[in-house]
Amino acid sequence: MNKLRVLCFMFLVFLLNAVTGQAQNRNFGNGQQHERINAQKIAFITDQLQLTSEEAEKFWPVYNQYNTQKEELNRDFMNGVSRFRKNQEAMTDKDASDLSDSYIRHAQKMVDLQKDFHLKLKEVLPPKKLLKLYTVEREFQRLLLKRLGEHKMGRE
Repeated sequence: MNKLRVLCFMFLVFLLNAVTGQAQNRNFGNGQQHERINAQKIAFITDQLQLTSEEAEKFWPVYNQYNTQKEELNRDFMNGVSRFRKNQEAMTDKDASDLSDSYIRHAQKMVDLQKDFHLKLKEVLPPKKLLKLYTVEREFQRLLLKRLGEHKMGRE
């Protein structure tokens, strides 16, 4: 069950990256969309967790480092997926096998990163706020996906 949750979380992360990346490329080539989403996420998390100034001072550097590392891992993985989409017909079985193996390696790296992040945050946040963070992140992802869907529906 835990593995299923991790895979669902990773799917949402990939979907979120793909959608925000497409929106960023279409609408704001300079990253303004990404920055605006990050600012909204920071405000949402700060508000929902009710971080004290001392907690926020310790929390945000750890959280930002985690997000940077997560984005790098996802970007590297999505580059491989992009190559697959472009060369799907020409891809050999070995290439496909290598790419599918990279998916598993990527999933393991994401779990390792999340585990490391969790251990660091245990030193920064009280246990209840740490637990709430995971719920708040999912809530923000749902809100963002809903907004992106509404935005897309409005343009069609």
